[in-house]
Amino acid sequence: MFDFTLTTSKKTTELIEDLKKELKEESFGVLLEFELHKKLAEKGLPYNHNVTILEVCNPNAAAKIIAIDPMASYFLPCKIVIIENTKETKVGVLKLAQLFSHMDNNNVEIKDIAKEIEERLIKIINKVV
Repeated sequence: MFDFTLTTSKKTTELIEDLKKELKEESFGVLLEFELHKKLAEKGLPYNHNVTILEVCNPNAAAKIIAIDPMASYFLPCKIVIIENTKETKVGVLKLAQLFSHMDNNNVEIKDIAKEIEERLIKIINKVV
């Protein structure tokens, strides 16, 4: 699997509030909160689920990674995705270590940083669910 996703009974609003609190505790900032379903509806493309994407960043980790290889910028910022339907809400992240393993340079330090950030984001999701 390319993702880590959990299911919760929380609604999107409560989940986002809880995520933002925990992200801040872990030194992550929320750069963008994007409601994909609303953007699709604006274009006349209705979608049956509410999808909210939080673009998040730990600036220290991002700075280290792009100092090693600026091409890592293609994978930034990290995204937390929330998908809500009438029955349940799912929240998850990409497995960053797997994502960054696609870089050509095979840099162990980048992979280690990506793995650390992945683990921290998973910890946050586990805590809020």
